[in-house]
Amino acid sequence: MQAEIVMIGTELLLGQIVDTNASYIGRVLAENGINLYQKTSVGDNPERIKQALDAALTRSDVVLTSGGLGPTEDDITRECIAELLGRPLEFRQDLYEHVSACFAAFRRPMTENNKRQAHAPQGAKSIHNPNGTAPGLIVEDARGVIICMPGVPKELYPMLTDSVLPYVREKFGISGVIHSRVLKVCGVGESAIDDKIGHLIKNEQNPTVGVLASLDAVRVRITARAEDLDTANAIIDPLDAQVRELLPGLIMGVDDDTLEGVVNGLLSEKGWTLAVVETNTGGALVQRLTAVKANCFAGGMVLPLSKVAGSNAKMIAHAYADKVRADQGASCGLALIANPAAKTTAVVFVTPEDSYEWEMTHYGTDERGQVRGSVVALEQVRRWLAGVLE
Repeated sequence: MQAEIVMIGTELLLGQIVDTNASYIGRVLAENGINLYQKTSVGDNPERIKQALDAALTRSDVVLTSGGLGPTEDDITRECIAELLGRPLEFRQDLYEHVSACFAAFRRPMTENNKRQAHAPQGAKSIHNPNGTAPGLIVEDARGVIICMPGVPKELYPMLTDSVLPYVREKFGISGVIHSRVLKVCGVGESAIDDKIGHLIKNEQNPTVGVLASLDAVRVRITARAEDLDTANAIIDPLDAQVRELLPGLIMGVDDDTLEGVVNGLLSEKGWTLAVVETNTGGALVQRLTAVKANCFAGGMVLPLSKVAGSNAKMIAHAYADKVRADQGASCGLALIANPAAKTTAVVFVTPEDSYEWEMTHYGTDERGQVRGSVVALEQVRRWLAGVLE
């Protein structure tokens, strides 16, 4: 069976909120062996909502919607489905009692417009919402099933996992899972990764391989369909090994691993601590280490470019790596000293055993440049600690 998502809300189109619901729904559907055919976002316009739902029903067996179930005038999902399917809205006493009970628990009076949430298309099944006033709806039609969920994530997430997925799996006799493992590569471009493993992307069917670039990593996604998670992982394992062989030493981590977390682990294994000096990265390295509560992090400092301007950036970086290491009482010192004139950044990593220096591109001082610079520097540290430098 095919599933489709229709996300409803003008605020999504205007970019006023980030659509985290769609990514969550897609991930959970995949984990439950349900193919997601398409995602559509549509504003609070009745004709466009009906057109989007009508088109989705021509392609998919199940259409899941998010949003438009509240009490306000622009919450029109119920009305649109009723008109599209020719099922007039009807007042439901059970839904009214749910909404009333919510307001009683809030110790707030229920305004007249909240009665909208007690209406549903004729013959619709309601989905209990223990976390809000808007009940979900299941409308079964000859063309397919429309399942409506609230747009508030804390209401949608449990409704999807606790009620919607069991209903869909039972109705369509779905078994098995679609499971993905993501291998992360830092400091290497998407095209370089594709050059090494592109043939796997073209040739594999189960599991499949995909490559997704982002600012801080390239993600190699290996996805398998199987009856259970253990079998899916067994299918993925040989291809995982093949990718690692084609990208020797470049796999930074898997799934939720972060570069800074991996570096912290490698330093901790050696019993080392790290102090950092930054210029053009503007504290991005310190922020990353702080975010993962890295126990290796001893302290850091950010210097303005004007203070360290000079032609010999490597010499300056060595001096500051030694200085910050001594000042913070750390085992290791890491210094990033930019040389904008040469469009390079000198990086020096001093350890109890040795020191390592290299030059990388000067990525600039804007947010994007700070992320890229901090990632490339940390990745080189990771490779040094892991013993995989070329």
